[in-house]
Amino acid sequence: MSYLRVDKKLCTGCRICEAACSLAKERVINRAKSRIKIFRSDILKLKTRVCLQCKRPACMAVCPVSAIYRDGEQVRVDEERCTGCGECVKVCDRLFIAPEEDRVLMCDQCGACVPKCPEKALSIL
Repeated sequence: MSYLRVDKKLCTGCRICEAACSLAKERVINRAKSRIKIFRSDILKLKTRVCLQCKRPACMAVCPVSAIYRDGEQVRVDEERCTGCGECVKVCDRLFIAPEEDRVLMCDQCGACVPKCPEKALSIL
């Protein structure tokens, strides 16, 4: 199974990955619509948030409409089924509700952000 890896030692917090993600997935540069998030917890510390593709995803267990499902070993969101209720976001801080829309945003490990990272902090394993 492949998954997106963030090397926190290399990440500078430039957030280019967020712009690349939103452009690839939403066809607009809007970091709020990214499926990867970089937060600065203080001047020297960054927190990265991206789906970890859990073996037993809590988000899938709490989804009342079964919009979160497994496709082989990958965890996915059926955006047409998703109602944006936010139950998954309550149990996982690596999912995000799309701004001004009723749907959840989950990294699908596409890797569109990887070649855009100027520090080579991102990779698909």
